Amino acid sequence: MIVRKGNGATLDAPETVFERFFGPEEFFTDVPSIRRSFNSLFDTMLRPSVSKDYTYSVPAIDLYRKDGTYMIECALPGLRKEDVNIEIEANVLTISGKYRHEEKEEDKRYHYRELRRGSFSRSVSFPDNIDPDKVKASFDKGMLKVEVQALTPAKTKKIEITA
Repeated sequence: MIVRKGNGATLDAPETVFERFFGPEEFFTDVPSIRRSFNSLFDTMLRPSVSKDYTYSVPAIDLYRKDGTYMIECALPGLRKEDVNIEIEANVLTISGKYRHEEKEEDKRYHYRELRRGSFSRSVSFPDNIDPDKVKASFDKGMLKVEVQALTPAKTKKIEITA
């Protein structure tokens, strides 16, 4: 940035933070970084508060539709099928469960504590009506797979008006 003084002399002024992030060249290269920072900030702000003994985590999922069936794949490493619950209420499927809590040892001083502990819950809202009686779930090697059938909406029928 160049600053002009009253006597015509010019000085190089240091860049401001705004210019550094939103300058014409740098703005487009830093957008992914800024986006990741905001996403991380919002995830932290929206995470429910929990006690200090537990770490709240949201399991990763893939959701896609194939041949009229919604498919959910949910990564739950370290869990058994007995540790997981699936509930459906008003087109919302909720996967919840609890990671086992390890016994505390007094002589441990953690430098990092990143393994999942405590409970989790993840809900998925469906745009279509779903049939709760036709939901299938399987669990293999830490991967939960859920198949959810969409109800077929009533077909549109044209009614002819008489007299």
